[in-house]
Amino acid sequence: MYKRQAKGLLWSFFGVLILSPDTLLIRLLNLSDFSLIFYRSFLPAITIFLFIFWMYKKETLKVFLLIGLPGIIYAMFYAITHVCFVYSIQNTSVANTLVIIAGAPIFAALFSIIFLKEKPSPFTWVIIFVALVSMFVIGWGSYSSSGIFGDLMALIVAVFMGASGVLVRYFKGIDLVPACFVGCILAGLYAVPFDIEFNLSSMQIIYLTLMCFIMLPIPFIIMTIAPKYTPAYQVYLVFLLESVLGTAWVWVVINEVPSINTIIGGLILLTSVLIYMIIETRK
Repeated sequence: MYKRQAKGLLWSFFGVLILSPDTLLIRLLNLSDFSLIFYRSFLPAITIFLFIFWMYKKETLKVFLLIGLPGIIYAMFYAITHVCFVYSIQNTSVANTLVIIAGAPIFAALFSIIFLKEKPSPFTWVIIFVALVSMFVIGWGSYSSSGIFGDLMALIVAVFMGASGVLVRYFKGIDLVPACFVGCILAGLYAVPFDIEFNLSSMQIIYLTLMCFIMLPIPFIIMTIAPKYTPAYQVYLVFLLESVLGTAWVWVVINEVPSINTIIGGLILLTSVLIYMIIETRK
Protein backbone atom coordinates (compact mmCIF):
# COMPACT_ATOMS: atom_id res chain seq x y z
CA MET A 1 0.00 0.00 0.00
CA TYR A 2 2.64 2.49 1.07
CA LYS A 3 4.79 1.80 -2.00
CA ARG A 4 1.79 2.65 -4.19
CA GLN A 5 1.21 5.82 -2.17
CA ALA A 6 4.86 6.84 -2.55
CA LYS A 7 4.59 6.23 -6.29
CA GLY A 8 1.57 8.55 -6.51
CA LEU A 9 3.32 11.29 -4.53
CA LEU A 10 6.49 11.07 -6.63
CA TRP A 11 4.47 11.16 -9.87
CA SER A 12 2.67 14.25 -8.54
CA PHE A 13 5.97 15.94 -7.69
CA PHE A 14 7.31 15.15 -11.16
CA GLY A 15 4.15 16.62 -12.66
CA VAL A 16 4.37 19.86 -10.70
CA LEU A 17 8.01 20.32 -11.75
CA ILE A 18 6.97 20.14 -15.41
CA LEU A 19 3.98 22.43 -14.84
CA SER A 20 5.86 25.07 -12.83
CA PRO A 21 7.04 27.30 -15.77
CA ASP A 22 3.42 27.59 -16.98
CA THR A 23 2.84 30.94 -15.23
CA LEU A 24 6.00 32.36 -16.77
CA LEU A 25 4.93 31.37 -20.27
CA ILE A 26 1.47 32.89 -19.74
CA ARG A 27 3.20 36.20 -18.98
CA LEU A 28 5.53 35.90 -21.98
CA LEU A 29 2.70 34.97 -24.36
CA ASN A 30 0.62 38.08 -23.53
CA LEU A 31 -2.56 36.64 -25.07
CA SER A 32 -6.20 37.33 -24.22
CA ASP A 33 -7.87 35.03 -21.71
CA PHE A 34 -10.04 33.22 -24.24
CA SER A 35 -7.14 32.83 -26.64
CA LEU A 36 -5.30 31.10 -23.80
CA ILE A 37 -8.28 28.83 -23.11
CA PHE A 38 -8.46 27.99 -26.81
CA TYR A 39 -4.79 27.10 -27.22
CA ARG A 40 -4.36 25.57 -23.73
CA SER A 41 -7.25 23.22 -24.45
CA PHE A 42 -7.02 22.13 -28.09
CA LEU A 43 -3.22 21.86 -28.37
CA PRO A 44 -2.66 19.72 -25.23
CA ALA A 45 -5.51 17.52 -26.47
CA ILE A 46 -3.27 16.52 -29.40
CA THR A 47 -0.49 15.29 -27.10
CA ILE A 48 -2.96 13.51 -24.82
CA PHE A 49 -4.54 11.74 -27.81
CA LEU A 50 -1.10 10.67 -29.11
CA PHE A 51 -0.30 9.28 -25.65
CA ILE A 52 -3.56 7.32 -25.62
CA PHE A 53 -2.91 6.00 -29.13
CA TRP A 54 0.64 5.01 -28.14
CA MET A 55 -0.72 3.13 -25.13
CA TYR A 56 -3.65 1.37 -26.81
CA LYS A 57 -3.04 1.51 -30.59
CA LYS A 58 -5.89 -0.45 -32.22
CA GLU A 59 -7.83 -0.41 -28.96
CA THR A 60 -7.94 3.43 -28.87
CA LEU A 61 -11.58 3.77 -29.89
CA LYS A 62 -12.56 1.02 -27.45
CA VAL A 63 -10.85 2.72 -24.51
CA PHE A 64 -12.71 5.95 -25.27
CA LEU A 65 -16.01 4.07 -25.24
CA LEU A 66 -15.12 2.36 -21.96
CA ILE A 67 -14.88 5.62 -19.98
CA GLY A 68 -18.67 5.55 -19.69
CA LEU A 69 -20.56 7.91 -17.40
CA PRO A 70 -17.61 8.38 -14.97
CA GLY A 71 -15.48 9.57 -17.89
CA ILE A 72 -18.14 12.00 -19.09
CA ILE A 73 -18.47 13.43 -15.58
CA TYR A 74 -14.68 13.73 -15.24
CA ALA A 75 -14.46 15.51 -18.62
CA MET A 76 -17.14 17.97 -17.52
CA PHE A 77 -15.34 18.56 -14.21
CA TYR A 78 -12.13 19.33 -16.08
CA ALA A 79 -13.82 21.74 -18.52
CA ILE A 80 -15.61 23.53 -15.66
CA THR A 81 -12.41 24.05 -13.65
CA HIS A 82 -10.54 25.28 -16.74
CA VAL A 83 -13.18 27.85 -17.69
CA CYS A 84 -13.98 28.96 -14.13
CA PHE A 85 -10.28 29.54 -13.48
CA VAL A 86 -10.19 32.09 -16.31
CA TYR A 87 -13.36 33.78 -15.07
CA SER A 88 -11.84 33.98 -11.59
CA ILE A 89 -8.65 35.62 -12.86
CA GLN A 90 -10.78 38.09 -14.88
CA ASN A 91 -13.10 39.09 -12.05
CA THR A 92 -11.02 39.11 -8.88
CA SER A 93 -7.44 39.56 -7.78
CA VAL A 94 -4.78 36.92 -8.31
CA ALA A 95 -4.40 36.77 -4.51
CA ASN A 96 -8.09 35.96 -4.05
CA THR A 97 -7.90 33.21 -6.67
CA LEU A 98 -4.71 31.77 -5.18
CA VAL A 99 -6.00 31.63 -1.62
CA ILE A 100 -9.41 30.16 -2.50
CA ILE A 101 -8.08 27.46 -4.86
CA ALA A 102 -5.68 26.44 -2.08
CA GLY A 103 -8.76 24.90 -0.48
CA ALA A 104 -8.78 22.09 -3.07
CA PRO A 105 -7.01 19.58 -0.76
CA ILE A 106 -9.66 20.21 1.92
CA PHE A 107 -12.50 19.45 -0.49
CA ALA A 108 -10.60 16.39 -1.73
CA ALA A 109 -10.18 15.22 1.87
CA LEU A 110 -13.87 15.77 2.67
CA PHE A 111 -15.00 13.95 -0.49
CA SER A 112 -12.57 11.12 0.32
CA ILE A 113 -14.16 10.72 3.75
CA ILE A 114 -17.71 10.75 2.33
CA PHE A 115 -17.31 8.62 -0.79
CA LEU A 116 -14.17 6.55 -0.23
CA LYS A 117 -14.21 6.19 3.57
CA GLU A 118 -10.58 7.36 3.55
CA LYS A 119 -9.75 9.30 6.69
CA PRO A 120 -6.73 11.60 6.42
CA SER A 121 -4.27 11.25 9.29
CA PRO A 122 -3.95 14.07 11.86
CA PHE A 123 -0.53 14.84 10.32
CA THR A 124 -2.17 15.30 6.90
CA TRP A 125 -4.73 17.73 8.35
CA VAL A 126 -1.90 19.69 9.97
CA ILE A 127 -0.08 19.98 6.63
CA ILE A 128 -3.31 21.05 4.88
CA PHE A 129 -3.79 23.72 7.55
CA VAL A 130 -0.18 24.91 7.21
CA ALA A 131 -0.62 25.06 3.41
CA LEU A 132 -3.74 27.22 3.82
CA VAL A 133 -1.93 29.53 6.26
CA SER A 134 0.97 29.91 3.84
CA MET A 135 -1.42 30.83 1.00
CA PHE A 136 -3.09 33.46 3.21
CA VAL A 137 0.36 34.86 4.02
CA ILE A 138 1.06 35.10 0.28
CA GLY A 139 -2.25 36.87 -0.36
CA TRP A 140 -2.14 39.13 2.72
CA GLY A 141 -2.16 42.81 1.82
CA SER A 142 -3.28 42.25 -1.77
CA TYR A 143 -6.41 40.28 -0.91
CA SER A 144 -9.49 42.14 -2.08
CA SER A 145 -13.07 41.96 -0.83
CA SER A 146 -14.35 43.05 -4.23
CA GLY A 147 -14.98 40.68 -7.10
CA ILE A 148 -17.43 38.31 -5.41
CA PHE A 149 -18.20 36.63 -8.75
CA GLY A 150 -14.51 35.89 -9.33
CA ASP A 151 -14.19 34.53 -5.80
CA LEU A 152 -17.16 32.24 -6.42
CA MET A 153 -15.54 30.98 -9.62
CA ALA A 154 -12.32 30.20 -7.69
CA LEU A 155 -14.37 28.30 -5.10
CA ILE A 156 -15.96 26.25 -7.89
CA VAL A 157 -12.47 25.43 -9.20
CA ALA A 158 -11.37 24.22 -5.75
CA VAL A 159 -14.49 22.08 -5.31
CA PHE A 160 -14.29 20.45 -8.74
CA MET A 161 -10.53 19.88 -8.47
CA GLY A 162 -11.11 17.99 -5.25
CA ALA A 163 -14.03 16.09 -6.75
CA SER A 164 -12.03 15.14 -9.86
CA GLY A 165 -9.28 13.46 -7.88
CA VAL A 166 -11.76 11.52 -5.75
CA LEU A 167 -13.63 10.44 -8.90
CA VAL A 168 -10.43 9.00 -10.39
CA ARG A 169 -9.71 7.13 -7.16
CA TYR A 170 -13.29 5.83 -6.87
CA PHE A 171 -13.18 4.39 -10.39
CA LYS A 172 -9.64 2.98 -10.26
CA GLY A 173 -10.52 0.27 -12.76
CA ILE A 174 -11.32 2.77 -15.52
CA ASP A 175 -8.61 4.62 -17.44
CA LEU A 176 -9.85 8.21 -17.37
CA VAL A 177 -7.00 9.71 -19.41
CA PRO A 178 -9.30 9.65 -22.50
CA ALA A 179 -11.77 11.68 -20.43
CA CYS A 180 -9.00 14.24 -19.92
CA PHE A 181 -8.82 14.55 -23.72
CA VAL A 182 -12.59 15.03 -23.91
CA GLY A 183 -12.40 17.69 -21.19
CA CYS A 184 -9.79 19.60 -23.18
CA ILE A 185 -12.04 19.57 -26.23
CA LEU A 186 -15.05 20.77 -24.23
CA ALA A 187 -13.08 23.67 -22.71
CA GLY A 188 -11.67 24.60 -26.12
CA LEU A 189 -15.12 24.60 -27.72
CA TYR A 190 -16.31 26.98 -25.02
CA ALA A 191 -13.72 29.54 -26.17
CA VAL A 192 -14.49 29.25 -29.89
CA PRO A 193 -17.28 31.90 -30.02
CA PHE A 194 -14.96 34.54 -28.53
CA ASP A 195 -12.21 36.54 -30.26
CA ILE A 196 -9.16 34.29 -30.68
CA GLU A 197 -5.77 35.69 -31.62
CA PHE A 198 -4.36 33.74 -34.58
CA ASN A 199 -1.73 36.23 -35.75
CA LEU A 200 1.09 34.98 -33.55
CA SER A 201 4.75 35.92 -33.50
CA SER A 202 7.47 33.31 -33.84
CA MET A 203 8.27 33.57 -30.10
CA GLN A 204 4.61 33.12 -29.17
CA ILE A 205 4.53 29.96 -31.28
CA ILE A 206 7.62 28.65 -29.47
CA TYR A 207 6.11 29.43 -26.05
CA LEU A 208 2.80 27.80 -27.01
CA THR A 209 4.64 24.73 -28.27
CA LEU A 210 6.48 24.31 -24.96
CA MET A 211 3.38 25.02 -22.90
CA CYS A 212 0.77 23.06 -24.81
CA PHE A 213 2.73 20.01 -25.93
CA ILE A 214 4.88 19.45 -22.82
CA MET A 215 4.10 21.56 -19.73
CA LEU A 216 0.31 21.05 -19.72
CA PRO A 217 -0.52 17.61 -21.15
CA ILE A 218 2.02 15.67 -19.08
CA PRO A 219 0.78 17.07 -15.72
CA PHE A 220 -2.83 16.63 -16.92
CA ILE A 221 -2.14 12.94 -17.50
CA ILE A 222 -0.31 12.62 -14.18
CA MET A 223 -3.16 14.29 -12.27
CA THR A 224 -5.51 11.75 -13.84
CA ILE A 225 -3.32 8.77 -12.93
CA ALA A 226 -1.80 9.74 -9.55
CA PRO A 227 -5.04 9.48 -7.48
CA LYS A 228 -5.16 5.79 -8.39
CA TYR A 229 -2.10 5.33 -6.19
CA THR A 230 -2.52 7.90 -3.42
CA PRO A 231 -5.47 9.84 -1.93
CA ALA A 232 -6.57 12.85 -3.98
CA TYR A 233 -5.93 15.31 -1.14
CA GLN A 234 -2.26 14.28 -1.14
CA VAL A 235 -2.00 14.83 -4.90
CA TYR A 236 -3.39 18.36 -4.62
CA LEU A 237 -1.19 19.17 -1.65
CA VAL A 238 1.85 18.45 -3.83
CA PHE A 239 0.42 20.43 -6.75
CA LEU A 240 0.16 23.51 -4.50
CA LEU A 241 3.93 23.75 -4.99
CA GLU A 242 3.21 25.03 -8.52
CA SER A 243 2.32 28.46 -7.10
CA VAL A 244 5.71 28.68 -5.36
CA LEU A 245 7.82 27.27 -8.19
CA GLY A 246 5.91 29.33 -10.77
CA THR A 247 6.67 32.51 -8.80
CA ALA A 248 10.35 31.55 -8.72
CA TRP A 249 10.44 31.10 -12.52
CA VAL A 250 8.90 34.56 -13.06
CA TRP A 251 11.37 36.07 -10.59
CA VAL A 252 14.45 34.52 -12.21
CA VAL A 253 13.55 34.97 -15.89
CA ILE A 254 11.70 38.30 -16.11
CA ASN A 255 12.85 39.77 -12.77
CA GLU A 256 9.35 40.14 -11.32
CA VAL A 257 10.41 40.29 -7.69
CA PRO A 258 7.87 38.69 -5.31
CA SER A 259 6.76 40.48 -2.16
CA ILE A 260 8.20 39.53 1.21
CA ASN A 261 4.84 37.92 2.05
CA THR A 262 5.10 35.75 -1.07
CA ILE A 263 8.63 34.68 -0.17
CA ILE A 264 7.73 33.84 3.45
CA GLY A 265 4.50 32.05 2.53
CA GLY A 266 6.22 30.21 -0.32
CA LEU A 267 9.02 28.97 1.94
CA ILE A 268 6.47 27.76 4.52
CA LEU A 269 4.50 25.92 1.84
CA LEU A 270 7.57 24.45 0.13
CA THR A 271 9.08 23.24 3.42
CA SER A 272 5.87 21.72 4.77
CA VAL A 273 4.97 19.86 1.57
CA LEU A 274 8.53 18.53 1.11
CA ILE A 275 8.61 17.31 4.74
CA TYR A 276 5.23 15.67 4.21
CA MET A 277 6.44 13.94 1.04
CA ILE A 278 9.62 12.67 2.70
CA ILE A 279 7.71 11.24 5.68
CA GLU A 280 4.92 9.69 3.59
CA THR A 281 7.23 8.11 1.01
CA ARG A 282 9.35 6.49 3.75
CA LYS A 283 6.43 4.66 5.34
